[in-house]
Amino acid sequence: MKFDASPGTPATTPAERADETDRAWFRAHPGADTYRRPTIPGEHGPGLYYDGGRSVVTLLAPGVTYRVGQFCAFEDPDAVAVARCPQWRPWTPPGGVVPPAVAVADAEYRTPAAQAVLAVLEAEGDAS
Repeated sequence: MKFDASPGTPATTPAERADETDRAWFRAHPGADTYRRPTIPGEHGPGLYYDGGRSVVTLLAPGVTYRVGQFCAFEDPDAVAVARCPQWRPWTPPGGVVPPAVAVADAEYRTPAAQAVLAVLEAEGDAS
C-alpha cells in the first residue's frame, strides 16, 4: 500500500484515514501519549470488525503510532467462530473476497429467522 504523508494529501484507505485521524488528535493534544477512538472498519486490514468497536492508539514517537482494536483476521483459527457472532462483520477492500467459511458463518446470522432467534435469546437473558 502506497501512502503519501504530504500535508493536504487526502487519505484513501481505512488505514490512511486512521493514521490521519490519529496524527490530528495527537497534534491537538500534545501532552497525551494514548487515546481511544471508534475503530475504522478496514484500518487493520481485511478481517472481521466489531460493530461499535474501539481502538487504543499509542504515540510511540512524534508521528509514529501503534493501534490495537477489536479485529479478527480472516486467517485467525477462530475467524469462523467470530463470524457467527452478530456483532462482528467482515470487511475487505473493494474487490476483496471474504473466505467462504467465514462468509457462510456470517450469513447464518444475517437471516431474518436467525435475527429473531437472537432477539428471543437476548430477551430471555434479560428476564433472568
